[in-house]
Amino acid sequence: MLRAALILGIIVPFPSFAALAEDAVSAAQLSAFRTDLDDADLPLKAARAALPDCEPGCITPGEATAMALSAAEGEAQPGRFLLDIRGGGQSFQGELGTMMFVNSRQDYATLGTLTIAFEPEALQALLRRAQVCGAADVVEGQITVKACYTDGPPDLNMFTMMQRLSGRRIIVEGDVRRQWIDSPIGSPSPVANKRGEHEVGYYQVWVHVTEAAQVTFADEG
Repeated sequence: MLRAALILGIIVPFPSFAALAEDAVSAAQLSAFRTDLDDADLPLKAARAALPDCEPGCITPGEATAMALSAAEGEAQPGRFLLDIRGGGQSFQGELGTMMFVNSRQDYATLGTLTIAFEPEALQALLRRAQVCGAADVVEGQITVKACYTDGPPDLNMFTMMQRLSGRRIIVEGDVRRQWIDSPIGSPSPVANKRGEHEVGYYQVWVHVTEAAQVTFADEG
């Protein structure tokens, strides 16, 4: 069983995947959430037309959600996914092992959230490419910008990850699928579902990253 990861985020009322835990989701169910998914993706849809790396076609989190929910559980579909990083966290136990995650929304269980699941080695390599600059100092009208650094953080954890990745716009090459999260305690409140008689939890929409080369920073000139 997969144990829920500890995620930085804010829980807000919104339908979760527990209510959509059939083997495949009907067109009528997807249609009911289409407006909400589309509205959340409007900035990304406007931006992707100008991104060279999106010329072959980039998929927004809402579109990725529709892909995953229309497929059978465990069925992966390839694509190039565009998202802004709004939340993240890491796993401390269970079969998720030492994986770390970034999300397209702060609430990782909200319908329409795309989760990028990183293997630690891939994330460490990516963070070496994620330039971070210190805050600028303004003294008597003079602006002094502190040095930027690109070395990977000495301690890889969700705080150093979010320090470098929060707010970044990325493109991820990979396969999207539904991932069951076993959540017997904590938030979001577990809801009984049709996946198993005694199983409670919810689905996330995942793209698994095993190599840093799968990720491109779309907000760099």
